[in-house]
Order: sequence, then structure tokens, then C-alpha cells
Amino acid sequence: MKGLRKIIIWTIMPIALELVGLLYIDQFYLNAETTFNAMKVDTTVKKEANKINVKVSEDGKNIGVSYSGNYISYYEDGVIKVVDTSNNKKKEIKIDDNAKFSSYKWLPDRDIMLIAEKYNDGHNSNYLKFESYNAKKDEKNFLSNDKNKELKISLADDKYEVLDMALSTATNVTYVKVGKEGAKSRIYRINVMAQVEETKYVNCKLGKIAVANKEDKLIYEDTTYNRIRIAGNTNPIATGENATHYLLASDNEDRVYVGNGGNGKVKKIFIGDVKTGKQEWKILTLEHETSKNNIYITTNGKIYINNPSMNVVTELETGKETKYDGTLVQVYNLGVVSNDKGKLIGNLF
Repeated sequence: MKGLRKIIIWTIMPIALELVGLLYIDQFYLNAETTFNAMKVDTTVKKEANKINVKVSEDGKNIGVSYSGNYISYYEDGVIKVVDTSNNKKKEIKIDDNAKFSSYKWLPDRDIMLIAEKYNDGHNSNYLKFESYNAKKDEKNFLSNDKNKELKISLADDKYEVLDMALSTATNVTYVKVGKEGAKSRIYRINVMAQVEETKYVNCKLGKIAVANKEDKLIYEDTTYNRIRIAGNTNPIATGENATHYLLASDNEDRVYVGNGGNGKVKKIFIGDVKTGKQEWKILTLEHETSKNNIYITTNGKIYINNPSMNVVTELETGKETKYDGTLVQVYNLGVVSNDKGKLIGNLF
């Protein structure tokens, strides 16, 4: 009997081991929904947006908001002040002693700003230099090429300023509009290697500029001939035959937004891709004619209309309203920022 029991045990053991092995392979190695003894991490949970409540004096100018609302910035007393909205800690970006502040702009999808500073070498030579500031790391660096030579843009005289900047983070290209009263503006293209070249455009009075994020194409407003153009293209992408066209914005997907109306007001918005013909553009008709300055378009393509008399911003597609106090300062990807008696207040959409 004992011998028979041993035979049965030794017969069953290898079978059992084989079954355990097959079970392991089936449940852990081949199964796409393998369960491990580890803590589950929910990657769908997004970081809660910061509550913006920042004091700013009457002397604070050039107020800006980073794309996510993590940082508020403004220019005051010769420095750019940057406030971390998560804790209201303030840092100061000092302008070089030999320079004057000209302009700055936040990148459309990163907590990094580009700063333009104007220099005079004392021999009647004027030029611009650019610094990038990483707010998260609190680091500032001059734009320079692979040989560590700092980028400079020459100016005809000290009256010229940076009027606008259009930034593409997909191609790491920046377009800089430089000009002064009574003179034709110039546009310079800065590439990822910190090399600069002047961009040609038709002989016209230059209005607002934008950039096709993925295509690296400069889009600009020709206010002389009432056209919206792409640099290098013969034909305009929009012509206002019976009304005035206004370049409103471009988004991360290379869609262009053109306002149609007159006297600075917009009744229709044309939306199209830089590659498509005008016949394929989408047309949105606004319920009420509104100032072009009250139209805000985020980098993800959402259109918001500000009604300053009602202190409310409305998303055009859904009709969802966001109220605010004081005067609207800016619309960013997650909400609005307003100035209410010296306090910059944020309200989420």
C-alpha cells in the first residue's frame, strides 16, 4: 500500500507542477491584462490648476500669463517680475545693465519666456539680444549658436522696438517683428540653431503676425491691401473684398483664424488650414458684432468672446460662460485672468 501511495504521489507531482507552470504562462506572461502586486497609478488624473490671486501695483506693465497659469509676469521698476501662482513666491528677472527692456512673450505650451533686450554699444550701433527664461528652473540664458556666439539683430536706430513675436515650439522657430512709427517694419526668423535671417514680405503696412506651428510658415496681416498672407506664397489665403480681414490667431494644429468685419469689429470668423483652399474654410457667424480685441483663441483651438460690459467670457462652441471681476487681462488654456483693484484673479473655465 505504501508503495502504491508513493507511486501515485510521484505521478501527480510532475503533473501538478506542469499545470502550475501553464497557469503562470497563461495568467502572467500571455495575458495583456496582467495584474501585479503593486500600487495602482491613475494617469488620467490631472494636476489641479493653481488658484491665481496675485497683487500687482499700478506701475506693473506688460502683464502676461503662462499657458497653464502656473506663472504670472509683469514689468516693473526695470525688472520682469514672475510669480509662481502655486505659492505666490516672486522672482525678479533683471535686465542686463547695458540694455533696455523691449519685449517678452511666454511660449505657447511651456513655462518658458523669450525676452528681447535692446543695446547700444556707444558707437551709434543698436541691436537686440534675446534671453530665454525657464520659470520652473529659474534659469536665464542668452540665445547663442553652437560656437557660443550670442545672437544679435541689428537695428537702424534706437527708436526701433520689438512689436510682436510669433513662436513655434514644434519647429523651434521664432519670428520677430521690429519697427517704429513711420517706418516699414522688419521681420526676422530665428531658427533652432540661433541663426537669424530677415524674412521678406510684400511691400505693405504690416499688421499682426502668427506662425503655423508645424509648418514653420509666417502668417501676416497686410493692412495696406486688406489681405492675410503667408510669407513666400504668391496668393493670399484670405481677401476682404466686401469687408476688412483681421488676423486673429493660429493654433497648434496650424489652423488660422481670420476675423471679418470692419472698423475693428468682427461679425464672422473664418477658420482654415494653411494647406487648404478658401473654399474649404469653415465660417462662424457671431450673434453680435464684437471688437477683435475681445476675441481670444487658445492654442488648442477654442474660441472665447469677452463681453466687458457683463464681465463674462463665453466659449463660442458650447456657449459656456465664465464670469470675472474687474478688467479682463488674458485668457489662457485653463481659464481667465482679470485685474480687480490691483489683484490679478484667476477663474477657471
